[in-house]
Amino acid sequence: MKTMRKQFLPFALPKISEKTIEDVANVLRSGWITQGPKVKEFESSFKEFVNEKEAIALNSATAGLHLCLETIGLTSNDAVITSSVTFTASVEVICYFGAEPILTDVDPVKNLMTIETLLQCIETNCKFVNQKLIHIPSNKTVKAIIPVHLAGHTCDMEKIIEFAKKYNLFIIEDAAHAFPAKHKNKMIGAWGDFTVFSFYATKGITTGEGGMVTTKHKDHADRIRLMRLHGVNRDSYNRPSWYYEVVEAGFKYNLTDIAAAIGINQLNEACAFWERRTEIALKYNQEFKNLNGIKLPILDEQGIHSWHLYRIEIDPEIAGFGRDTLADELKEFNIGCSLHFIPIFEHPFYKKNYNFNRNDFPNANKMYEKCLSLPLFAGMNDDDVLDVVNAVKSIFQKYIK
Repeated sequence: MKTMRKQFLPFALPKISEKTIEDVANVLRSGWITQGPKVKEFESSFKEFVNEKEAIALNSATAGLHLCLETIGLTSNDAVITSSVTFTASVEVICYFGAEPILTDVDPVKNLMTIETLLQCIETNCKFVNQKLIHIPSNKTVKAIIPVHLAGHTCDMEKIIEFAKKYNLFIIEDAAHAFPAKHKNKMIGAWGDFTVFSFYATKGITTGEGGMVTTKHKDHADRIRLMRLHGVNRDSYNRPSWYYEVVEAGFKYNLTDIAAAIGINQLNEACAFWERRTEIALKYNQEFKNLNGIKLPILDEQGIHSWHLYRIEIDPEIAGFGRDTLADELKEFNIGCSLHFIPIFEHPFYKKNYNFNRNDFPNANKMYEKCLSLPLFAGMNDDDVLDVVNAVKSIFQKYIK
């Protein structure tokens, strides 16, 4: 018998403590609400958390990806390789420069870029000329790779970095889903040339809107700091007098102290948040393991899964229903869900402007037909989790042949 929740359960919600609210109020009372001392404190704490040399706070992960490409000197003569299964931000930033996005397929289990999908992409689309990797259709030079860590799974950074060194490519990790995650015993945030994190409302920690770039390269970090705030050579908070100089045509990408106050508290709670998400994910795995036609997420054997998302796949031939039916049925139980992600080559903009052939991405296509993300966030209580479990089991029971 169907039991309707009184209150809608979304697939993600931020968990904000009373201390966080009070600290934000203190920032508002201080009179200094834009980029200032709290941003510096947040950056310092974050780089210590991931064990990297530099951390630069920004108003979004998209801004972070954009500025990473800007600081490596990306131009319209270049190309960048990234995953076909990602949010548009990973790809749109390449388009900002008039550069060519090149998409890899993903592996069939975790839906990540792997060394195998990377090599397959290179063999199909590129050639090596005069120590440079050239994209054959556009005749543009490949300059960087953006591996995308998905749902909490991490790409095999050792192999991707080894590949990048061979072809003199920069590595810019899209780690919007990977905080706090580890590959082997090393935090995501300390692997590639750059790592970009998101603090959007649905992420592992949030600042409402916000992001962070970590890097080991001081010169690039200084460039990103300069370009995040109009190309002004002195932060207003540290400016000794009224005088400043604009030395580049920069952007308005800085984080505020209001957001940083949230971020500092969220960072302090990050491990507790992760523990709760892990507990829920393992509960789901235990409860759903005997359902026919459902593919469950697996643990990372070479690291720590951040459990940003709980993504399942539904095989309609076995389950008797498909992904869309599950989403509709969950709505009847007053439970939300989402999809991560519609492959890039399926979106109208990329269909119109780039010659992607969906037949080149068989694993991405299979994922898209079957994938769904169930509710998973630190603020879920045991009753919320039980509601999801009971709803999913009831739906499967309904369609048993």
